[in-house]
Amino acid sequence: MRVAKPLGLILALAVAGSVAFADGGGGTYYGAQTSRYPFLDQYSPTNNSMGLVYCGGYGYGVSDRSIIGGFGAVLQDPDNETGIRGACGGMVNGLRLVRQPVNLSIVSWTGLGVIFTGSYPTADKRHFLYVSEEIDLELGLPLTRWFMPTLYAGYQVAGNLVPDRPFSSFLSYSPVVGFRLAWGKFY
Repeated sequence: MRVAKPLGLILALAVAGSVAFADGGGGTYYGAQTSRYPFLDQYSPTNNSMGLVYCGGYGYGVSDRSIIGGFGAVLQDPDNETGIRGACGGMVNGLRLVRQPVNLSIVSWTGLGVIFTGSYPTADKRHFLYVSEEIDLELGLPLTRWFMPTLYAGYQVAGNLVPDRPFSSFLSYSPVVGFRLAWGKFY
């Protein structure tokens, strides 16, 4: 009984100390598939952009320069031409390249979710378990110690897992652009 109190106190102090010196944050984001990057008009990467948009929430911690966290998102066809919609969740992993005066990071967003393909030409099935991978270059401007808007550009690949053979019935690969609003500790 006497051992538990000092051990609990030491554990509480260690957790409080690690939180006091931790970097990271969380917030909301909005992104869209595009057929070309807005700042590289002459360069048109290989894509089959469906013009899908997605939004969600995320959170991450930074240890030294390594970023790790998680996210949740919903996606849809904003013009409702195909009726595609879905949701996913997953892991955020990355590397912070620069901390100040701007925050520059390269980040991987790996997700698993469900998607309804609507009228998108697929096999006879319309619902799939799908996987997605997105690699982004993020540029954040910490306006205060606790608030940072971020712009990002990257590339996203998503495809069905089951039913059917993986990536055989639904496959999307496209440049993405968007912004994030984060609250946390940034410097």
